[in-house]
Amino acid sequence: MPWLRAVGSRIPFKPLKEAFNSSAYILGYGTIAVENARKGGQDSNLMATIMAEAEKGETHVDDMDVRTESTSLIFAGSGTTADTMTFLSWAVVSRPQLRAALEEEVAKLHDNFTDADLEQLPLLNAVIHETLRLYCAVPGSLPRVVPESGATLNGYFVPQGTTVSTQAYTMHRDENLWPNALE
Repeated sequence: MPWLRAVGSRIPFKPLKEAFNSSAYILGYGTIAVENARKGGQDSNLMATIMAEAEKGETHVDDMDVRTESTSLIFAGSGTTADTMTFLSWAVVSRPQLRAALEEEVAKLHDNFTDADLEQLPLLNAVIHETLRLYCAVPGSLPRVVPESGATLNGYFVPQGTTVSTQAYTMHRDENLWPNALE
């Protein structure tokens, strides 16, 4: 109903005006990301990298593409990251021994640690992977297309080209697939 958006965006009541103009506000964040990427140099962030790659070859990526993509990353990533961090925090603080062991491992880092240093911490990485396995922030299905020869799944033949799907919640809690996992 585009007419509703056109009318609603002109109502002189700030919360409604903002709601009906949400696309412009969101795109504004993308614009800020592009501007920051241009100021910070080519290696400053993901947006700078995307823009630098686009300028190298015969691609059709312009500033609007980058603004739109950055907006998607900002909004898609913020909620899922917040959810994941909430579950990770809960999982750690609800297990005092795990919390103590994790604090001990992280305390051994030097003051100027890098991402590479964090990647070498086995317990931290195990906690992150288990959090992602058990508390997936995007619990949608995982569709796949059956290959040309078809496939037999659990004794049932599925013809080629058929879309099959499973969802992460059940699969990530299947003791046959994760025999050493603890919930």
